[in-house]
Amino acid sequence: MILNVYQGETLVGSGEGKVHVDLPAKAYAAGEFTGELVDGDGTKTARFDFPAVTVTAPAVFDPSGDTKPTDSNTVAEITSWLDSHSIDHSGKTLKADLLALVG
Repeated sequence: MILNVYQGETLVGSGEGKVHVDLPAKAYAAGEFTGELVDGDGTKTARFDFPAVTVTAPAVFDPSGDTKPTDSNTVAEITSWLDSHSIDHSGKTLKADLLALVG
Protein backbone atom coordinates (compact mmCIF):
# COMPACT_ATOMS: atom_id res chain seq x y z
CA MET A 1 0.00 0.00 0.00
CA ILE A 2 1.33 3.44 -0.96
CA LEU A 3 0.53 6.67 0.88
CA ASN A 4 0.37 9.84 -1.19
CA VAL A 5 0.51 13.14 0.72
CA TYR A 6 -0.75 16.35 -0.87
CA GLN A 7 -0.54 20.00 0.09
CA GLY A 8 -3.48 21.42 -1.79
CA GLU A 9 -3.27 19.66 -5.16
CA THR A 10 0.53 19.30 -5.08
CA LEU A 11 1.94 15.86 -4.28
CA VAL A 12 4.58 16.48 -1.59
CA GLY A 13 5.38 12.93 -0.51
CA SER A 14 4.74 9.35 -1.46
CA GLY A 15 5.86 5.96 -0.23
CA GLU A 16 5.19 2.81 1.75
CA GLY A 17 4.89 3.12 5.50
CA LYS A 18 6.07 6.43 6.94
CA VAL A 19 6.35 9.27 4.44
CA HIS A 20 8.76 12.14 5.12
CA VAL A 21 7.75 15.62 3.95
CA ASP A 22 10.21 18.52 4.31
CA LEU A 23 8.30 21.50 5.66
CA PRO A 24 9.39 24.95 6.77
CA ALA A 25 8.88 25.68 10.46
CA LYS A 26 5.36 27.07 11.02
CA ALA A 27 1.85 26.03 12.04
CA TYR A 28 -0.22 24.13 9.47
CA ALA A 29 -4.01 24.00 9.78
CA ALA A 30 -6.02 20.80 9.86
CA GLY A 31 -6.84 19.78 6.30
CA GLU A 32 -3.98 21.76 4.73
CA PHE A 33 -2.50 18.35 3.94
CA THR A 34 -4.52 15.44 2.60
CA GLY A 35 -3.65 11.86 1.92
CA GLU A 36 -4.81 8.91 -0.09
CA LEU A 37 -3.91 5.24 -0.01
CA VAL A 38 -3.16 3.40 -3.23
CA ASP A 39 -3.32 -0.40 -3.32
CA GLY A 40 -1.31 -2.75 -5.55
CA ASP A 41 -3.72 -2.50 -8.50
CA GLY A 42 -3.74 1.32 -8.43
CA THR A 43 -7.09 1.75 -6.67
CA LYS A 44 -7.08 4.95 -4.60
CA THR A 45 -9.07 5.70 -1.46
CA ALA A 46 -10.98 8.94 -1.04
CA ARG A 47 -8.71 11.70 0.20
CA PHE A 48 -8.59 12.24 3.93
CA ASP A 49 -7.41 15.25 5.96
CA PHE A 50 -4.37 15.25 8.19
CA PRO A 51 -4.69 17.01 11.57
CA ALA A 52 -3.13 20.36 12.38
CA VAL A 53 0.60 20.25 13.01
CA THR A 54 3.24 22.73 14.10
CA VAL A 55 6.74 22.21 12.72
CA THR A 56 9.51 23.68 14.84
CA ALA A 57 12.96 24.59 13.62
CA PRO A 58 15.53 21.96 14.53
CA ALA A 59 17.89 22.78 17.34
CA VAL A 60 21.39 23.55 16.16
CA PHE A 61 24.13 21.90 18.20
CA ASP A 62 26.88 24.33 19.21
CA PRO A 63 30.06 22.32 19.79
CA SER A 64 31.72 25.23 21.60
CA GLY A 65 28.85 25.56 24.08
CA ASP A 66 28.39 24.04 27.51
CA THR A 67 25.69 21.59 26.42
CA LYS A 68 27.30 18.16 26.29
CA PRO A 69 26.61 15.93 23.28
CA THR A 70 24.47 12.84 23.75
CA ASP A 71 23.75 9.66 21.82
CA SER A 72 21.42 11.71 19.59
CA ASN A 73 24.41 13.68 18.23
CA THR A 74 26.48 12.52 15.29
CA VAL A 75 30.07 11.30 15.64
CA ALA A 76 31.17 14.48 13.84
CA GLU A 77 29.30 16.67 16.36
CA ILE A 78 30.77 14.76 19.29
CA THR A 79 34.34 14.98 17.99
CA SER A 80 33.84 18.68 17.26
CA TRP A 81 32.67 19.21 20.86
CA LEU A 82 35.67 17.26 22.18
CA ASP A 83 38.01 19.33 19.99
CA SER A 84 36.50 22.61 21.14
CA HIS A 85 36.93 21.50 24.76
CA SER A 86 40.54 20.34 24.20
CA ILE A 87 39.75 16.69 24.97
CA ASP A 88 42.00 14.22 23.15
CA HIS A 89 40.03 11.56 21.27
CA SER A 90 42.90 10.04 19.28
CA GLY A 91 42.13 6.49 18.21
CA LYS A 92 38.48 6.73 19.22
CA THR A 93 35.99 6.28 16.39
CA LEU A 94 32.95 4.68 18.01
CA LYS A 95 30.20 6.93 19.29
CA ALA A 96 30.08 5.14 22.67
CA ASP A 97 33.83 5.58 23.15
CA LEU A 98 33.66 9.26 22.24
CA LEU A 99 30.72 9.85 24.58
CA ALA A 100 32.64 8.20 27.39
CA LEU A 101 35.21 11.00 26.99
CA VAL A 102 32.49 13.64 27.30
CA GLY A 103 31.96 12.58 30.91
